[in-house]
Amino acid sequence: MSHIVEEYAKSLGVKIGQPIFKNHFFPVKSEKFITFHTNDKKSPARHYDYWFTVLNLIKPHLSKLNIDIVQIGGKDDPVLDACDFHYPECTFKQMAYIIENAELHLGIDSLPVHLASLYDKKIVSLYSNLYPECSKPVWNKKSETKLISVDYSKIKASFSDNESPKRVNEIKPEEVCASVLDLLEIKHDFNLYKTLNIGNFYSQEIIEAIPNFKPSPDFSPKKIINLRCDLEIKEEFFLPWLNYKVNLLINKKIDLNIITQFKSNIVGMTIFMDDDCFDEKYFEGLDLLNINYMLICKDLSKIDKIRFKFFDRDIDDFIPKQKKDLDFCVEVCDNTFYQSNKVLLSNNKEYSSKAAWEKGFEKTSQPEKVIDSEYFWEEVEHLNIYNHGQSKKK
Repeated sequence: MSHIVEEYAKSLGVKIGQPIFKNHFFPVKSEKFITFHTNDKKSPARHYDYWFTVLNLIKPHLSKLNIDIVQIGGKDDPVLDACDFHYPECTFKQMAYIIENAELHLGIDSLPVHLASLYDKKIVSLYSNLYPECSKPVWNKKSETKLISVDYSKIKASFSDNESPKRVNEIKPEEVCASVLDLLEIKHDFNLYKTLNIGNFYSQEIIEAIPNFKPSPDFSPKKIINLRCDLEIKEEFFLPWLNYKVNLLINKKIDLNIITQFKSNIVGMTIFMDDDCFDEKYFEGLDLLNINYMLICKDLSKIDKIRFKFFDRDIDDFIPKQKKDLDFCVEVCDNTFYQSNKVLLSNNKEYSSKAAWEKGFEKTSQPEKVIDSEYFWEEVEHLNIYNHGQSKKK
């Protein structure tokens, strides 16, 4: 297929030449850096949901060489915390200056890729809704370029800015990481890294807290907290948590007077119905308070009885995933690790999953091994599970 620039050249009756672009100085705080760009609004189909995984994986390798990650783009672009610096307000000409001084550009198929090509920079770019042949960088002369695309052999490019599901997420994080580090000539072992499964909810960062301790005065979460009263609750610590925006998860009644007092901070409730402690009067009280809630039964042996008791209400079942049901379970080995989109707070400690909390494994900066338990596989849709190292089957 023709490249976009070729179509422009034919339509305008001109030859393809080297662009002339005058950039403007911008005070970058880093001496040595790569640039990064993404966008999830103008073209959602191109936004890779696992950028934060990629950046967190390559960051230790870059930091050893004092190479920073500088995020460029527009003010509405999603900000990734793994980046060392963010310059969303700079103009196109200032952005061009930043790219010209970078070691490499990493990002989606967009304007910054072509600016990097103009300045003959090393480039790693992702393609999904368009073929690379249609919009790849064309002005590189010496620097190498890694164009990573999805497999088009069975499903062709959509040419749409919106896709469901987004095909760009088919690209494995380790392929992007290896491409960046290879171009920068940095040693790595991502050839021993294999993604087994990335859960459907993994791209959504979640904060959960068990109300068994008092939050510190400087605790200021930017997201809604899932308050896990279903796991443990200590009355003396419960109320302070209601000063934050929370989604309550309960398996026992919470006094309606408390719900009334803090209803402006309660964005929703998930009510587990397995214990026979709820009644219609309680739900009518929640209805009067205009509280959004959902009713869930985990015990399938009780669900018919509960649905009969509350026949005017929707009772959803909850069937947790089990290891035997997963198509990648045969590849789980001694070198299988996971990353979680959750942070679970309990007794002033952080855990990466409910299974880690149950086992007492606190969250660290080191890779965490898979925990072969019911709690762990129950949360598989929130996890990135991968093998890293020589496989030793369990």
